[in-house]
Amino acid sequence: MSTASYNCPCCGGPLKFSGESGRLECAACGNSYEPEALEMLNASESGEQISFEHPKEGFRAEEGVQAYLCKNCGAELITEDTTTAAECPYCGSPTILPDRIEGGVKPEKVIPFVVTKEQAQKQFEDYFKGKRLLPNIFLNSRNRISEMRRLYVPYWLFSCDACADMVYDAEKVRTEQKGEWEITRTKHYLVRRKGGMRFENIPVDGSVKMDDKLTESLEPYDLSAAIPFQSAVLAGAMADHADADCDACEKRAVERVERSVEQTMLDTVRDYDTVNERNRRIVTERGSATPALLPVWLMTTVKEGKTYTFAVNGQTGKLTCDVPADKKKSLLWGGGVFAGTLGVAALILSLMEALGSGSLLICAVVAAIIALAVVGALKGQLKQAAQQSAAGGYVREGSFHLDVNADHFLYESTTKRKIEDNTQKK
Repeated sequence: MSTASYNCPCCGGPLKFSGESGRLECAACGNSYEPEALEMLNASESGEQISFEHPKEGFRAEEGVQAYLCKNCGAELITEDTTTAAECPYCGSPTILPDRIEGGVKPEKVIPFVVTKEQAQKQFEDYFKGKRLLPNIFLNSRNRISEMRRLYVPYWLFSCDACADMVYDAEKVRTEQKGEWEITRTKHYLVRRKGGMRFENIPVDGSVKMDDKLTESLEPYDLSAAIPFQSAVLAGAMADHADADCDACEKRAVERVERSVEQTMLDTVRDYDTVNERNRRIVTERGSATPALLPVWLMTTVKEGKTYTFAVNGQTGKLTCDVPADKKKSLLWGGGVFAGTLGVAALILSLMEALGSGSLLICAVVAAIIALAVVGALKGQLKQAAQQSAAGGYVREGSFHLDVNADHFLYESTTKRKIEDNTQKK
């Protein structure tokens, strides 16, 4: 027969339940605790249980859709059977062979192209204006589009109800000085938050050949404008065949759900000096994955033998690319801003007769922060591709709910530090 034992979080001594107070009491240090708080303290992590139902419907031979296989890079693309494919949208190779498509997961939704070829081309041309950190190879010669392709990229759209049960260690710290002693009192709390939210249509790129940074940088899409898949929508365009299976893409959706849930729950824990996660449990209900095709204009330009890719959201016109910031220009801008800011600050302090090693050090720190901020802003102009950190933009409005909102005080600890007398040292 098993028995449960509890130890004091403060001193580690054994706890006994008091019928009078209804709390667990420690005879060693005198602290007492609510039973619910001790249950939270001893709760074990059960890990995440996030899963999605996978669609199974595939293409049928009679649906009027054909496939093209690129012998150069291996890309498999689909289009309406009346569309003639001239080249591969990924490598530009003309060596693509038509064949009837059968099997494979059939998309359920398609967002038609709204942005025209001319609009996407103008986005590309306007990109090179006013970019201070753009490498010189893009400034010293005309930027021509080597290839421009109208492509439907396969995505998996993940939806679910995410429920979380989170427990945190939290502290409130108060420091005061009494005579020659500095006394720090720390109140320790156990905080529990339990609740959930609804995520809808988190997009994950289903093409192995497409850079995930590019596709995630093109978000968001307005899925309310999606229509049921029909082969006629593909007329005049190519569509990449999904070669990343749902299981592989699900991992990315889970990562984004977890980060959003963690941050949302943590944001509800307020008025503490420190907060650390003790344990958590995140599960999902009504998880589903929907295959879809989303519109992307792909453009490439070649500079000094290297190909750079630009992508434009075919619905919103948002542009992203893989063009890096010039390192030398970044250093020059950062150094110039730092030196200029520090010089002006030093001059002002000198005029105020307040220039000293301490004040100059503070000015240097401020100047460094300003320099980093300026370089960061200039890099932001380049619209470099970057993966999304979470899925907060896909939470259904008004779906967040908090079922348990409990803050339990555990005990108070005190530390003392003798304040050194600098005058006696001298």
